Amino acid sequence: MGTLPGLDDAGLVKGPQEQATERFISEFRDGKPENSMAEFLYSSMLSIARNIDMQNAKGREISRNMTSLLGYIQQLSVIYPDQAQTDDELARLMEDMAR
Repeated sequence: MGTLPGLDDAGLVKGPQEQATERFISEFRDGKPENSMAEFLYSSMLSIARNIDMQNAKGREISRNMTSLLGYIQQLSVIYPDQAQTDDELARLMEDMAR
């Protein structure tokens, strides 16, 4: 049985990594053409960010997930090579995500 419309995320608390990843995705995808591989990467990035938040809350090690998250960001730069963020922009967004 499904949930009522609009209640899919009821009770879901978004941690700081997930929030930062959502901001990164929103800024990165702005003005770019849709791409199914990029959509997959965005979804995977959010899943990893949730895991990082849960692991942080339990005091667990997160370096493998952070490495995966960075790898996905690098893959996005391959998908959109002509529209990739500058190194300074990417560094700022990564810094925001690390907070």
